Amino acid sequence: MASGFAHRLRDEAQRWVRDGLVSAQQAEAIVARYPASAAWFSRPIAIFSVLGGALLVCAVALVVAHNWQEIPRWAKLAGVVLLMLAAHGAGLKARAQAYEKLGAGLFVLGGGTLLVGIALIGQLYNLSGRQSDAIFLWWILLLPAGYALASVALVVLGWLGACAWYVALVFDGTTWLGRDIQSDASRGLVALAAAGVLAWALGVLHGDGEYRGVRQFFEQIGLLAIGVALVPLGLLGTRMWWVAAPTVRWPTALLGVLVLATIALAAAPSRLPPDRLVVRAGPSAALFLVVLYLGAVVVALLTHAPAVTFRVLDWADWALLIVVALALILYGARWDRTSWINWGIVWIGADTVARYFELFGSMLQTSALFFATGVFVLLLGWALERLRRRMTARAAMLQRSR
Repeated sequence: MASGFAHRLRDEAQRWVRDGLVSAQQAEAIVARYPASAAWFSRPIAIFSVLGGALLVCAVALVVAHNWQEIPRWAKLAGVVLLMLAAHGAGLKARAQAYEKLGAGLFVLGGGTLLVGIALIGQLYNLSGRQSDAIFLWWILLLPAGYALASVALVVLGWLGACAWYVALVFDGTTWLGRDIQSDASRGLVALAAAGVLAWALGVLHGDGEYRGVRQFFEQIGLLAIGVALVPLGLLGTRMWWVAAPTVRWPTALLGVLVLATIALAAAPSRLPPDRLVVRAGPSAALFLVVLYLGAVVVALLTHAPAVTFRVLDWADWALLIVVALALILYGARWDRTSWINWGIVWIGADTVARYFELFGSMLQTSALFFATGVFVLLLGWALERLRRRMTARAAMLQRSR
């Protein structure tokens, strides 16, 4: 039994005794049934196995590298295919023998080998194209395999490939999305926030079943992306971030991403915890406000709106961050999703610091600004941490009372 589970079980057993769910003797019997064991990586056999395996892999890689030109084309392709099949086969066997982490690692190795195979085919046959095309082919093949094998690690790797593909599209001015971004660099933050909303909704759609880990991972990725984009978007009125390009071309690809995010938000409530429909629709409604705001930003940039419009959007961003952060905190406490609570509090803190700099940045000397800001951030962090602990404890109490 993993050491982390055993320690958590010991803590939970103490709470069960305090809540009167079990007696002290029963709690001791339960804890004794699952003794803590040393982590696998602390065992000598594991250390020497990993070290020896790494040395063998390095030896084979050096031999192949020195003789790469002499190896026949068919042998290179066959080697990659065999390695991919061997990794997946070994992963299935390891999982069948209850070695879940080892199996997940082998699945990831097999998924990574697929990308190597795609790159190798492109090199051997001198195929031309964009790097984003190769990444697209990789994740579009990898995701079905991940779901077919019911491997959380492989599914996460596939969605990370989709994220990498999206980033490649943004930074490549020849792609359908890159043209919209490159013609006006200020739209990059809009693309990031839209992708964050889409990632959050896709995470929620995985539910709390066997893909719970995927849900948690993509909820956090999505909320991080939204926060990173919205905070600088709140400086819209200062004209610091915005250099609108002289173009009248509508960013149809970027608007398409916003439409996809809206569709995903509409479907997300069906996978949230059981509750009244109006309650389950709350988080999606809050994030739909973000989508509307992003659409307004795109229109304002495209039409070269007057300065007062950007100032209004500045204040709308400030209010939006607070409203959505409060919604995340309240719903996170209701459904015991502590990551929502944490990100809501981080958003409030980041937005507060940004507004502080916007207000006092030009009023104080550099040293006084840094000193005052340091004190302010420390006090703000202390207050937000108290809020986080209070809301997390409330969420735990609500979960136990159900």
